[in-house]
Amino acid sequence: MLNRERTQFPRCQRQVGNCVKTHSLVTQRPGDNEMKRLLLASLLSAGLVAAATAAPITLTGNYVQVGISDYGTLGSNSSTPPGIRHDPSGTGNFTPDGVANDYLTPGTPSEAFAVNSLETGFRVNNNYGIDNFGFTSPTLLTGAAANGYDNAASWTGGLEGSLSITNSYFFNNGDERVLIRTVITALQDLTNLVFGRHLDPDPDVNRFGSFATVNTRGNSLFAPENLVSAAGTNTGLTIGLLNLSSYTSNTGISVGCCDIDNPYNVLAGYGPTSPTTNIGDYGLQMAWNIGDLASGASAIIEYAYVMGDRQDTVGGDNGGTVPEPGSLALLGLGLAALARLRRKA
Repeated sequence: MLNRERTQFPRCQRQVGNCVKTHSLVTQRPGDNEMKRLLLASLLSAGLVAAATAAPITLTGNYVQVGISDYGTLGSNSSTPPGIRHDPSGTGNFTPDGVANDYLTPGTPSEAFAVNSLETGFRVNNNYGIDNFGFTSPTLLTGAAANGYDNAASWTGGLEGSLSITNSYFFNNGDERVLIRTVITALQDLTNLVFGRHLDPDPDVNRFGSFATVNTRGNSLFAPENLVSAAGTNTGLTIGLLNLSSYTSNTGISVGCCDIDNPYNVLAGYGPTSPTTNIGDYGLQMAWNIGDLASGASAIIEYAYVMGDRQDTVGGDNGGTVPEPGSLALLGLGLAALARLRRKA
């Protein structure tokens, strides 16, 4: 049976103009070290810690500009821009009229990934201050390591004695999406392993001061199990999570904007299915059922953040290129091997 216990969520807030937004931080058995990490995140958000403590990477194309954080997520650590910026015109203008089209920042933005299994419990990294899998600088990928993409970066962390995890990010200059490859390598036998990804989408905050989005699962091109998306109520600018993996997936739209839900819960699926929508400051959730993973084995999960100005077709052919599955698997296994070498060094 899958464990569906929920964690407790201490509260924090962010403010943009006159708008105040309450966030929830996911923790797992918080202790002194966790409290120190949360304090560091608060100081970073307030600008009280020197930027030299962080080394995120920025990747820029014609349609998309993203930060890759030291938490292994999208974003540039806490509320530092860029988060996920999008120019639907493809001209590389991410601040039209001086206002950034950023789906993730400002404030205390939430983009996260999570793992759960019987052995590890529910563990999370979030770009605004939770680092169960570690806090370390990402690496820019060039040459053969970029797998033919114009923009590529990778980050590796893990749980000591349990697993290593690598998130790699790829897109070409003409792509309106960011391809993500997550490689989980078991360092012990893992049972009922699941993986999840989460975004609090806010495309209209900078221009209109609104956190509300139109949210739905699936669209005219993809099933609700494979796509969850949000569109700005004023701009219509859309971002979605699209499954590209062979693992069983499902999606959810959480009323709590800023919690990454337990992937076990997301696999049940919840929220309106296209063309039905809901409107509010909600969170996008996606989860994958990996199952049992033997020690030394790796699971490769492929998915993308897709962007556009039409929610009913977001993620379609104009969203960018996807390499052959064989190429994805080979690169994923190579990254897993590199992670193991790093641990031995």
